[in-house]
Amino acid sequence: MGQRPAFNVELGSAALCLELDCNTVFDGSMGAPCPRCGSVMSHPLAAWLDRGVRASARPVSESPVRALTVSPAV
Repeated sequence: MGQRPAFNVELGSAALCLELDCNTVFDGSMGAPCPRCGSVMSHPLAAWLDRGVRASARPVSESPVRALTVSPAV
């Protein structure tokens, strides 16, 4: 008998649970909560995987981010 894939979810509907101790990838196409912990906090997995591609595609002329300096009120 052939092996069945352990995970069968399309990338476009895969969601990553954002709970700190969970981080489960599940089918989020229907807006269902995480099947492992029940959390409703999730993010599309495709967006996480695409972050490196978009980050490297930035224009070279883009200025670097500057830090915000906060002084106490006198």
